[in-house]
Amino acid sequence: MSHALLQKLVRQSETEGVTLAEIISRTLTAEELDDVQAELADELSEGYGSICDFMSDIEVPSLEDIMDAEETSETGLARALD
Repeated sequence: MSHALLQKLVRQSETEGVTLAEIISRTLTAEELDDVQAELADELSEGYGSICDFMSDIEVPSLEDIMDAEETSETGLARALD
């Protein structure tokens, strides 16, 4: 419900030339707003979980490793130019 409803509200705000917040406050009851927020929070949580799962298999080098690699690269380039 939240995607379709939000898209409808966004279109309405664009048509009327007002902010989305104004349309939401005029259109949704407090209970409906709570429901939409809960749905969006669930979707964001699922997305975050997917990102965490994906990133868990990626090894990110430390800053020290990156700096060492850069120094090695510069040293090698300097030797090649000599």
